[in-house]
Amino acid sequence: MTTITHQQMKRYYIDQNLTFPIPKNFKRLRDCSSKHDWTVESRKKLKKQEEEHHHHQQQYHCQVYLNLFPSTLKCSIDVIVKSIDKSIDDYNDNNSILIGKSRIAKMIKPGVIRVRLVSSLFDADTDVHEDVSLIKLETIQNQPYINHFDKQFALILKNNRIGPGVIGKLFIESLDPSNGSYTNNPPIFELNLNLTSEHEILLTSSHQKIHDNVPLQCGCILSPDPSCLIISDKCNLTLENEKLIHRLSDPLRCLWKSIGRELSPCFSEIDLNELNQRYFLIEGNYECTYQLLRLWHERDPHQANIRFLLTRLKLPCQIIKTIHNDIVRTFST
Repeated sequence: MTTITHQQMKRYYIDQNLTFPIPKNFKRLRDCSSKHDWTVESRKKLKKQEEEHHHHQQQYHCQVYLNLFPSTLKCSIDVIVKSIDKSIDDYNDNNSILIGKSRIAKMIKPGVIRVRLVSSLFDADTDVHEDVSLIKLETIQNQPYINHFDKQFALILKNNRIGPGVIGKLFIESLDPSNGSYTNNPPIFELNLNLTSEHEILLTSSHQKIHDNVPLQCGCILSPDPSCLIISDKCNLTLENEKLIHRLSDPLRCLWKSIGRELSPCFSEIDLNELNQRYFLIEGNYECTYQLLRLWHERDPHQANIRFLLTRLKLPCQIIKTIHNDIVRTFST
């Protein structure tokens, strides 16, 4: 009876008085656990701050400048894209005119970006090998500090007067890797290019020679006015030569869909979609253009010639000159 009472009293004493010293190894384990918890929380917080900073760095502004060179009827358009923490105001060229500026910063995700200039007042300056499509590409990497870029277009004015008002549009678009299209999503930037005042260039005799409808040695007249454009019999080649079609596909590569629609009913939308699905994703616009011109000659050999191509399909003047001077002359001599 005495033994039972002693054990009960001992159990009661232990339950009520938990004041015995904590072993050192237990204390060290507790401190280590607390320190580990703090490290995990701090890492999460730091990671969140880095993500917010990265998100901040991926926002961009765009500005567009025009440089006129009156003595040659030429000009250039400079497109500058920088993140919101970088100033573009250091572009202090006295000859540059600000014609476009984004008001709201936009996100640009890593991938391929297309810069596209659209205007009926300019032609590409092929003398300096400017692409007639007026399209340039840029690759955005997953590193926010090195993704600032600028693109420059070398242009020729079609008229000696330009402005005031909207003189063109600039599109900055991202590539959809799932189907190779730039038009699935809205453009990142869509800027109206504005001139606040009129700029007139006094034409010299050298300028006037460019615009006169003077027949060339071959008998052709290459005029920006479609009603005055004439292709001589000597240069009216049929598209039966595959090498000729191959050479034509390069300057026309960005216009193949519009050409196909102009050739209706020879081509339907179903035909164009089939060409797009079969060739575009694998080999691009060039192969689509080649196959379109080849099929055009197969389906309508009497119509598929240079005269119809240059005079009836509403091609830009600079492309007409490129086709005549660089391609037709090669195959007609």
